[in-house]
Amino acid sequence: MRICRAISRAASSLKLPLAWFSAACVLALAGCGPRKLPQANTYAAQLYAERCGQCHRLYDPRSMTAAMWQVQVKAMQDRMRTAGITPLSPRQRKLILGYLERNAGTD
Repeated sequence: MRICRAISRAASSLKLPLAWFSAACVLALAGCGPRKLPQANTYAAQLYAERCGQCHRLYDPRSMTAAMWQVQVKAMQDRMRTAGITPLSPRQRKLILGYLERNAGTD
């Protein structure tokens, strides 16, 4: 009988911390979804989503600096050619790179 009461008390004392832990997990997971692209309604952002999103998930422009984006876009152009995908036209490259540079991170 004593053991049953001890287990019951222990279970009761865990309910509140477990509830807080569960709530914290739910809130943390809610924040894990993809962030909305900056200037999402612009033609440049939509072009970025269309062309770059056809092969991989979209990266938040703030995740790289402008200089890093220049290197990355050039590398992706080469990978597109290798994969048999039509590379970006000069105009598309300029629009997408401009969008990424305008919204790039600072570090």
